[in-house]
Amino acid sequence: MKRLFVIISLIPCISFGQLIDELPKDENGNLSYTEVIQQEGTMAELYLRAKKCFVDIFKSANDVIQLDDKDTGTIVGKGFSIIYHRIPLNPPVELQLWYTLKIQCKDGRFKYEINNIYFQYAGRTSPPSEVFDKSVYYKKNGEPRPAYENRKNEMTKKINELIDSIKSKMNTQTKKDDW
Repeated sequence: MKRLFVIISLIPCISFGQLIDELPKDENGNLSYTEVIQQEGTMAELYLRAKKCFVDIFKSANDVIQLDDKDTGTIVGKGFSIIYHRIPLNPPVELQLWYTLKIQCKDGRFKYEINNIYFQYAGRTSPPSEVFDKSVYYKKNGEPRPAYENRKNEMTKKINELIDSIKSKMNTQTKKDDW
């Protein structure tokens, strides 16, 4: 009976693994990238830059944008980027890296959030909690598994490119056309 109790009490620990430590997480332990950036401009000016940001980053901003609230200066969209998963001795596999991007604007600052991240390949969805769980990410000797390490590096690279693009586009002031 004692053994059964011990096994049952360990099930939550086994079922809810933790993401590897080097990835940014929100208060619930989910993969999340967020930052508040001081930026000159009114909420209305920054909102227009954010709107243009979505147009420049995604092929079809209208298909991506889920919420567009000019009054609160908030734009939320769901999009994806392509990454290549490399498994040793195999050709690279193209994956879709899905995420939600939220930009909120206030006078003199804006905040971006990138969350709800998951991978999709051949109709199969893999959340970060599955891919970057410590129990599967690391070998018994403590070394990361090469395929998982590659996926983490590719994802991090793509998200950092997205963040750099957001910062660059939000820093660009809209020029008035004087024609």
